[in-house]
Amino acid sequence: MRVRFPSIRPDRYPAIYAATGALFLVSYLIAPGSLSWTALVSMLPFAGVLALTAVGQTLVIQQRGLDLSVPGIVSLSALIITKYPGLDDRLILEAMALAILACALAGLVSGLCVSLLSVTPLVATLAVNAFALGLVQWLSGGIPSTAADALSLWALGTVAGLPNTLLVAIGIIAVTAFALNRTVMGRRFEAAGANPVAAHAVGIRVPFYTIASYVIAAILYAVAGILLAAFLKTPGIFVGDTLLLPTVAAVVLGGTALTGGVANIVASAIAALFLTQLGQIVLSIGAPTSVQLLIQSATIIIGMSLKSMAEGIGRMRGTKGGART
Repeated sequence: MRVRFPSIRPDRYPAIYAATGALFLVSYLIAPGSLSWTALVSMLPFAGVLALTAVGQTLVIQQRGLDLSVPGIVSLSALIITKYPGLDDRLILEAMALAILACALAGLVSGLCVSLLSVTPLVATLAVNAFALGLVQWLSGGIPSTAADALSLWALGTVAGLPNTLLVAIGIIAVTAFALNRTVMGRRFEAAGANPVAAHAVGIRVPFYTIASYVIAAILYAVAGILLAAFLKTPGIFVGDTLLLPTVAAVVLGGTALTGGVANIVASAIAALFLTQLGQIVLSIGAPTSVQLLIQSATIIIGMSLKSMAEGIGRMRGTKGGART
């Protein structure tokens, strides 16, 4: 009698969970200072920011796109939240709304170009990114702005020992994951990304979900920019420049294929934590920051290779099973 082992879906049980646990164990062995409470409190806000941008990138990639506008949108959001209110605490909420609206419009432009005008996602989002960065340069005059005191103090605060910025990121990611996995719209969103032709055949408005992915992603980038600016107090005018490659790496590590399909929001967020802690280790052992870029690039290559190998093995098993039947 042949014993059949249950198959494990990589999208449901991605290896990033085990890899993150192993990374923290390695951190304890080779760089214990990176696990001190002070180091963790300093690292977790950046992990939250990267997680938000990675989740946004995941939604776009799930719809068979790729968003290169992350740096520009994050930088634009950071500039608006610091420059618009100046140091007036009373204008913080207005600045937040303006930042989110401006970034959502940028995402809408990308989505419309991709979905209705059939512009390649790389071209559309690269153009939006260039426009956003040019707007940041023009509005700022090349001079960084400082966040209002109330916003900065809030960003540095904690609840039960956890940074406020991280808690906001966790809350938004949890709501996004719930909406994607537990609602009718979320299931339609997934179906539109997994198989647009079949989704269209059953009446799902695929263009609507494609556009929605870019808009929601841009809103997540906007929130990330707000949190980053608040935590840094005086962010650089192009503060989002370092986030593009890590978002793609986080998506790949989280198990989402760059060709689109089923995505795991939580896994992408955990992968962002993995990459942030990995950066902490690199800095702790005295390696230059350029090493982080090499590691992130290698992560994308290795992650894509492993996923392709796993899918190939799965297809082989399916073929053998069909032949035996």
